[in-house]
Amino acid sequence: MVNAIDCGVGDLAGEVEEAPVALDVLTRLEDARADWDDLFARAPASAYQSYDFCNVWMETLGRAQGLAPMIVVARASGGRAVALLPLAFGRVGPLGVARFIGGRESNLNCGLIARDAALGDMRLLLRRAARAAPQSVDLFLLRNQPRSCAGAANPLALPGSSPSPSSAHATALPARAADLDARLTGDARKKLRKKKTRLETLGAVVFEHVATGHRARDIVKTLLAQKAERLRGVDASFERTDMRDFVLRLVETGALEAHALTLDGRIIAAYAGLPHERGFSAMLNSFDSEEEIARSSPGDLLLHALMRDLVARGFTRFDLGVGEGRYKNAVCDETIALVDTIVPASPLGVVAAPLFVAATRAKRQIKQTPWMFRRAVRLRGAFGRVRPPSRS
Repeated sequence: MVNAIDCGVGDLAGEVEEAPVALDVLTRLEDARADWDDLFARAPASAYQSYDFCNVWMETLGRAQGLAPMIVVARASGGRAVALLPLAFGRVGPLGVARFIGGRESNLNCGLIARDAALGDMRLLLRRAARAAPQSVDLFLLRNQPRSCAGAANPLALPGSSPSPSSAHATALPARAADLDARLTGDARKKLRKKKTRLETLGAVVFEHVATGHRARDIVKTLLAQKAERLRGVDASFERTDMRDFVLRLVETGALEAHALTLDGRIIAAYAGLPHERGFSAMLNSFDSEEEIARSSPGDLLLHALMRDLVARGFTRFDLGVGEGRYKNAVCDETIALVDTIVPASPLGVVAAPLFVAATRAKRQIKQTPWMFRRAVRLRGAFGRVRPPSRS
């Protein structure tokens, strides 16, 4: 049975108001900056909830999609912010929909919610926010949420939420690089050495980590060009100006790290990711598709080098984001189940919510069934609109 969270029209009209916190709904990110920085420093979160990531996304991809900021700030009686929901408002047909800032570029979504926050019923809080917003909000569509974040339960992953179409993949990092290498089988280590040796016959092989300044921009520009080339005819997003602006501006803020593998100075693989505390989220990667180079799996070589660099720098968590991929299973031993929470906030939202739930479940069925996914790629690829299983 399709089940939206929650209720029908009568429940919306007759719900009991609970107000353990005061709410502000802000339409400019800068107005929430002080509260945002305070909560990001002390609340469970991923790198995708940083102010810089959300601000850059809203000013580039969010603006291109016609979305407007809807930042919900909850305050305790003393006035200090105890929760901040980084949302964006837009329209889906006649519906006014609030969703997480970050769109498909964000792999792990949650609010910035203090561990000791007493927020009451989150459904009622969301509906209070809808009533306080300057826009007409019919529905909250909160996708790709982990049930817990940084060891704390996620209050927005409400009971009755639907499993997201895909899961995320992560792993704990050991204290020593030797322990990281020991996770691989002897055969896997042998294959990596063979690939690196084959690559070295073509020229000088160098790994670059945490590039800065112009070099970081060069690496990211190459990454975008390689992604666009590899996905041509399948996904045109990396050819768009707004995507290019988004990624390059993230580099300029220092929020996005750039890593590369070069062959005689030529960038043949690249990774870009977001560090937060002692965790690293790999957001984008690419590799040179020239046959002689690609057969040495430069992306795999850089991935393992990146993880060794993170271990050397004291990182303890690593994730490869949402989506299926052989290379993810090879290095990640943790599957993070994600959920989509859909909460109606108006009678129109009550009518529409089950349709969104059904669409989520259908998409999951397709992605989790190999023959269905292959057929969907063939059918939609002809129109250049399909999203690959993963961007990382």
